[in-house]
Amino acid sequence: MTLDKNCWDYYQTATLGVFPYMIGTPVYRDGMLPFLYTKAREAGKIEMIFCGDDLGMDQFVDFFHKRKTLQVLGRIENDKTIMPVGFSWVDNPVGVDGARAALCGFGFFDDAGKTSDARDLGMLGLAYWFNALRIDVIHGIMLEGNTAAKNFAEHLGFEEIGVVPKRHFYKGELVGARVTMIEKNDFQPVFEEWYEKQTFSVITPA
Repeated sequence: MTLDKNCWDYYQTATLGVFPYMIGTPVYRDGMLPFLYTKAREAGKIEMIFCGDDLGMDQFVDFFHKRKTLQVLGRIENDKTIMPVGFSWVDNPVGVDGARAALCGFGFFDDAGKTSDARDLGMLGLAYWFNALRIDVIHGIMLEGNTAAKNFAEHLGFEEIGVVPKRHFYKGELVGARVTMIEKNDFQPVFEEWYEKQTFSVITPA
């Protein structure tokens, strides 16, 4: 299979896909962002996802509206409709093409984080950042005690850089921040080998 990094299907399989929240898309309070917030809130994951920050609805919407780097992580149903099961984003980019770094974040709900779908969507999300957004190095920061996030990052190939003591405020106390990193040059060969084994379905964003 020829891998075309400029095509949307490069970030999809037959059952899963990464769907960018397109730059310039108006943000409505009854739209996708409030839906994602509500699902994450119902799952009790807002503080974990945002490293101790208990964002309200308006804060969540404003956070992504300003950055415009949100991706909806979804399952592709048999009728080709998309069922969101999470979201991802990048923030604070620095550098230029060929030497660009950024921070990242992932959030899952509806128990998607407990299945292999989370890892596969993570692989597709990283591929989107590294190729479509031309990022070369991605750093992840999580609560030191967030074991699920630690395991998720390790499965994707992130390496732990270290723990910054007492960096985040969570549940009434200062807690450590675990810092991880992954580079495109290390990730890309692993992704392409994995991608070649997948089956595909093309869903083109409107």
